[in-house]
This record gives sequence, C-alpha cells and structure tokens, in this order.
Amino acid sequence: MTFSSTIEEVNSTRRKFKISVPAASIKIAFSEVASEIQKTAEVRGFRKGKAPQALIRKFYLGDIVKKAADKVINTAYSDASKEVDFQIVSYPHIEPENQFDENKDFEFSATVDINPKIDIKDYSDITVKMNSNLNINPENELEKLLTSYARVLGKTEKDETGRPVVKGDVANVTYKVFQDGIELKEKEAVTQLIELNGSNIPAIEEAIIGLKASDSKTFAVTYPENYQDAELKGKTVEFQLVLNSVETIVPAPLDEEFAKRLGHKTMEEAKNNIIETIKKSNEDARSNAAFAQIVDHVLAKNNFDVAESLIESTIDRAISDANANASKEAQVKSDDESVRAKYRDWANKQVRGILALGHIARQESISVSDDEMLRDIAAYAMANRMDPRELVKRAGTQIYDEFRGQVMIRKVIAKILETAKIEYTEEK
Repeated sequence: MTFSSTIEEVNSTRRKFKISVPAASIKIAFSEVASEIQKTAEVRGFRKGKAPQALIRKFYLGDIVKKAADKVINTAYSDASKEVDFQIVSYPHIEPENQFDENKDFEFSATVDINPKIDIKDYSDITVKMNSNLNINPENELEKLLTSYARVLGKTEKDETGRPVVKGDVANVTYKVFQDGIELKEKEAVTQLIELNGSNIPAIEEAIIGLKASDSKTFAVTYPENYQDAELKGKTVEFQLVLNSVETIVPAPLDEEFAKRLGHKTMEEAKNNIIETIKKSNEDARSNAAFAQIVDHVLAKNNFDVAESLIESTIDRAISDANANASKEAQVKSDDESVRAKYRDWANKQVRGILALGHIARQESISVSDDEMLRDIAAYAMANRMDPRELVKRAGTQIYDEFRGQVMIRKVIAKILETAKIEYTEEK
C-alpha cells in the first residue's frame, strides 16, 4: 500500500504518526473488500456469491466502507511503525482527519505510548543492607536440611508412656471449629497430625502442649489478617479439641534409600543437589532483599518519565491480584479513581524500576536463555505442586515472557551485587 507518514514528538513517552493514504490506494482497498464480500453475499435473484459487484456495493456499502477503512488504517499504521527507532508499548489511538471516501485521499493520526530513551548511570557504588541470616555457609545449611528431610521422610511412633505432649512431638487430634456458636463443618478434622514445631498458629500449638492422650480442651484462636484461608483470616473461632495420642518422629536414616526417596541415586548426588538448591535459594533471597534498595538508588540517580499506559496497566494488574486474594466484601472496583490513586506512585516506581533494570541488562549484555526460563517455570510449578505443562496451559504462552523477565531481573540484581557494598544487620 502506498502512503506517506511523519512522526510528531508529543512528549518523551508519546509519539503521533500522521499518515496520508492516496485515493488510488483507497480504491484498491474498496475493490478488495467488495470482492471478499461478494464471494459469500446472498442477493435476491442471484445464486450465493454470484451477484455483480455493483449490487454488492449498493447493498453492502456500509460494511465495505468500514472494512476498507480498517484495512487501510491497520496496514498503513503497521507498515509505518516498523520503520521507527523507538519501542511502542501501547495500542494506537486512531483519529481520522477527514471522511473515508473511495475517491479521496485519506488522512489519519495514530498516537502511541513509547518507552523513553534512557541512559542509566551510577549503579556500581551501591550500599545494600541485608539481614545477617542471608550470609550463609551452604555446607552448614546442608546438615540442617538433611535433618529436616529425615524428619519429613521418617515415621511416627505412638508414645505409650502417658506423658504430656511437648514441643517437637506430633499430636494426633480430632477437633471441631465454631464461629459465633455455629459449627463450621468444613473445618472439622476427624483425625489430623500436627507437628508441634512452631510452624502452626501459635495459639493452637500452645493449647495442645501439655495435654495427655484422651484429654480435651476448648480454646479460642484468632487468625492473622494475612492467613491464606479467606474464610478465617482475621476471624476469631472456638476450637473443641481432643488429643487422641502423642506421637514422636523417628527420622529416616541417611542412607542410599533416603537418597532415592529424594530422587537421587546416591547420598553424594543428593548432597550436591541440596547444596546447589541452597545456593540458588539464598541468591533469590538476597536478590529479593536487595531489589527495592537497588531500584531506589538507581531511580534517585536517574530521572526519566514513563508511559502513562504502562502505569495504568500495572495498576490494573495490582487491583486484579488484590481482588483475587480478597473476600467478596473486600474487593474493589478497578475503575474507582480513589482506589487507583492509592496505587499510582507505587505503579510509577514499578514501571520505572523495571525499565531501568532492563536497560542495565542491555548495557551489561545480560540475557536469559530458554533453558533458564523453563527451569524457573518448572521450579515455580513444583513449589506449587503443579505440572509445569499444566501451568503453561492455564496461564498461556505469555507466561514465558513473564518468567524470562523475572530471571533477567534476578541476574541484573546479582550483577550489581558483585560490586555493591553489603552491610549485614542482625534480625530484629
């Protein structure tokens, strides 16, 4: 298609294409669309697809004009946008400058948001504060994990001495849960094993410790606001619990069978794999701890604007994620400006931070291979007890770009940490 175009700089993150298409190209588009409609058109007195084009233009003029205009606009804009030296990040906002007519030149504008041209500097002299528990020795952590795995893969034995349950035991319990005097049947447990290791709601463990087999106890539990069960978060309920038995954990022996249960052939292979897992987990934790500090430093040293459409889409995703984890009563409307205003500064910082880290990745020639991206998807899927293929099927192929971006950010953070000054602090 023949056309001419110019580009106007609206601001640092917006460009306007001004495109002019000559009448000759408009005529061709009209003719092509009319021919397509003619193939399936049903006109009285003619077999399907056999009506002359003159009648097609008469009876289907509205459709022809709309489809021809769409074709001209889409083709001209698509071709014009291929020749630019900036990255377009939004759909075009189309504004016709004159009426679309088969016998006249047609002019229109297409306004788009773009990523700004930035040059990130001063990211090699960063001081990052980290909790001292991130300064680990993988060999020391290996022994702790082996002990933990041995308990998980071990077995429980019923204690017959009649002693009270203590921390570290496994309590075999039956309980019912009541809220405002009404039993929550779906929360009832006929038989449940609770390991008293500090990983449960504190009030539940505290109530169980000290009981003996066959003892019963009624107690109240207030669940935290961030509890994963939406029906219980922030609620106070009453437990009516019976301790069926006290059981102790007999750890599995650290032998070849233990290694096989972990998915390895030998204990040496298992230990090497666990050490690599520890290293990666620690690297991820260090990356998470450093992310906000590095972004704050980089953005303070490098000021640039970002496209409004990117900020708005980031707010949309944040509200969608918040609603997905909220009760029906707590959900908010995405078009509520008072709600969106609360997210705006955060979204602006998120977008600027991601763009800055992406620019650093290009400056440092950091890339992410398909294998790295797929390993990250597999690790996430396994952590959530999902088949990676099922995860991709549910989320769609866009998940590849999302995980590639996450891996890229971690690699950029790791690169910056190589030269950063790290100050370790004790956990408070």
